[in-house]
Amino acid sequence: MKRQSTPTVAGKERMNVEIIGLDKIRKISDNTELEPAVTGLEYIHPDDDSVNITGLDRIRHIVESDLPKMSPFAVELIRLVDRARELDAEYRQFGAATHRYEFNSVVPLSAVRDFEKRHSIRLPQGYVDFLTQVGNGGAGPDYGIYSLEQAEREGYYDHKNAFCHYMKVSGEDDYATLPFSLADRPPLVNRSLTPAQWEEWYTTLNGLDESGYDEMYPQAYNGLLQIIDSGCCSGYMLVCHGDMTGEMVFFRHELEYPQPTGQTFEDFVLSHFKSVVSQLERQRSST
Repeated sequence: MKRQSTPTVAGKERMNVEIIGLDKIRKISDNTELEPAVTGLEYIHPDDDSVNITGLDRIRHIVESDLPKMSPFAVELIRLVDRARELDAEYRQFGAATHRYEFNSVVPLSAVRDFEKRHSIRLPQGYVDFLTQVGNGGAGPDYGIYSLEQAEREGYYDHKNAFCHYMKVSGEDDYATLPFSLADRPPLVNRSLTPAQWEEWYTTLNGLDESGYDEMYPQAYNGLLQIIDSGCCSGYMLVCHGDMTGEMVFFRHELEYPQPTGQTFEDFVLSHFKSVVSQLERQRSST
């Protein structure tokens, strides 16, 4: 809280009071489907050298009893990113100039469920926590984590069917109906997949005519959602279907063999920022 006095016409001092943090309270309350009675202070009353504030008890009630508590993952990620931003003010880390260690506004859970329904997919809980508690995209490994809108657009444009390389899918009739998971086929990317099996599948794909190719091509990304752009036609995908659900895999758009990270979304993102912070702190201590 900051307090500053200014003279009034009656010769008395009027106190200007600025309350820090209300924007974050509003951000949290916007992430619910409730209509909170209080999202700010009811009344600020200067009395001599003291300031009486009413309404805080109701704000505390909303935060503690009506809002979902942040997951340990969300709390730790925000802490790490804040520290990275402090240490890397010039954005020297790869990709930092793009995401600037900032997060977009969160989205309500209803928006996540709508996305899942449209695309026949179930997002892992860690990514849902990120979207609804941390931000709808923003700071992350490489060029940052996609928003749902980016994941939808980039996934279709680059991956979901061969025609997407040649047409603008946004606004097309089939844009919101192409599934990220093929219900009638098991995911191609699974724990038992070997480079030899992948090469066999890829060779078969390239031997098909146009119609056969267009039918088989989406199998490569069945149950996968790209959420991180690494540049040079590559990025990290979140597995949302099968025995690797929740894990991250590295993919090149040229359909090279996918490289599993062996980490869940939460572990992958946290380990990235732990490494970034550790590196930046070492650099600071050595100067």
